[in-house]
Amino acid sequence: MRRSTRETKSKKRPISRPSGRITKKGRRSAQLYRQPPELQLIYDTAPVGLAFLTPDCRYAQINQRLTEICGISVADHIGRSVRQTVPQVADQVEKIVQAVTRTGEPVIGIEVHGQRVDKLNADHVWITSWHPLRKPDGSIVGVNVVAEDVTERKRAEATLAAAQKALRELNENLEHRVRTETRERLQIWNVSRDLLVVADMAGTYLNVNPAWKATLGWSETELLGKTSQWLLHPEDLETTRAQIDNLAAGRTSPRFESRYRHKDGSYRWIAWKAVSNQERIYAVGRDITDLKEAEGELRQTRRELARVARHTAFAAMTAAIAHEIKQPLGAIVTNANAGQRWLDRSPPALDEVRDTLKHVAADGLRATEVIQSVRAMFAKGEPTENLFDVNELIRETIGIVGSELDAEKIELTLALAPQIPLLPGHRAQLQQVMLNIVTNAVDAMRDISDRARVLTIRTAPSNSAGIAISIEDSGTGISSENVDRMFDAFFTTKSNSMGMGLAICRSIVEAHVGRMFVSPNRPHGSVFHIVLPGDH
Repeated sequence: MRRSTRETKSKKRPISRPSGRITKKGRRSAQLYRQPPELQLIYDTAPVGLAFLTPDCRYAQINQRLTEICGISVADHIGRSVRQTVPQVADQVEKIVQAVTRTGEPVIGIEVHGQRVDKLNADHVWITSWHPLRKPDGSIVGVNVVAEDVTERKRAEATLAAAQKALRELNENLEHRVRTETRERLQIWNVSRDLLVVADMAGTYLNVNPAWKATLGWSETELLGKTSQWLLHPEDLETTRAQIDNLAAGRTSPRFESRYRHKDGSYRWIAWKAVSNQERIYAVGRDITDLKEAEGELRQTRRELARVARHTAFAAMTAAIAHEIKQPLGAIVTNANAGQRWLDRSPPALDEVRDTLKHVAADGLRATEVIQSVRAMFAKGEPTENLFDVNELIRETIGIVGSELDAEKIELTLALAPQIPLLPGHRAQLQQVMLNIVTNAVDAMRDISDRARVLTIRTAPSNSAGIAISIEDSGTGISSENVDRMFDAFFTTKSNSMGMGLAICRSIVEAHVGRMFVSPNRPHGSVFHIVLPGDH
């Protein structure tokens, strides 16, 4: 019956049975070491693999868990030798059993892999321990084997080892990248021609690059631990302090410019861009002194060219007027002399005098027409009128003089009405009017030092389709005795002016059927008003 049961179990396992037959000696050995029922219960319920081997390496006892190593049933182990059941590890097992029985010392930590014929458990791992079993007299009768399945632990250890290896490689790569980027940034730091600085939130310099010495002459040791206060131009202290406060408050800082003192006592213009991060301010500055000087020279050249152009145009216009007006003036003189003679008669020939005076008046009107014709000839602009946006014209004008406003530190305010109609007119002529008035405003504020220099330009609807423009400055203003003469030709309060600019401006405005006048600004300066109709 037992054999029949064993055959039935064998049929359920697609595993090859071990070759060889159980000898009588094997059966006697199995019977000799048969365990009591209590120990058998331990074998059957133990969470680890258990076996008992005789000194000649035969299985006297084994539980189901240990058979998982080779896939052979418990019954097919009992009485058989290791060489009969798992010949591939027989040499290793026999050496261990011989060592334990010879020395009486246990052997632990032996790693065993799955030995199934079908290789299904080839990746499973067991850790085995081998302990001698002694009789009461101390003699060794066999070896107890304990096997713990550590497959999951091994897998976890392998996974951990792989993760640790990947982490080490990642750390090595990151370390390499950090070293490389640090080296590259250090090279950029050292070779940059721009001034680089790291400061705390109070503006104290923590690190500066070599460009500071090349640009300003100050060494690193002379700068570290100090703020910019001792280097800044007095006029730039407040602006720079405000920028540092903005950064300390977490706000962004726009590009700004300031003057720094060179070690030789001169000042250099530096354009700055800065950001704050983690209680540090990182800034880069570029020396724009040469650019500033070039801009100043350009402005001076432009002013000189404008002055020469005005002189040239005035000279040409004067010559033209003198040439064209000579004939009507000559006629006026002739008629006046004739009238004088008629009056000198006794009695005076009043009818002839009246006729002569009519000729004088006609010649005067003809002279006026000549002057208007010459003025129209010298006017620059489109030959025909076109619709244009006054606000856009003002913005373009400010773009032309923007650098001059910056150079004179003039604060600009544009209060342009959003809904204004398009105007018909000569765009270039009206732009010249705006340029002339803005330039005069800049000149009026150039020497102001006790208050802010402010230029304000406003637009607003006027009447049904017209527009009112005002240009306000905080300059020296216009004295009350000169207000009525400001638009007179050849009147000027400047030593280098001919006094034609405002006269021409008013003529252009009036040619557009508009009005132009001036009023005092409160508390300082002047306001020039231009009112243009929408349909003329």
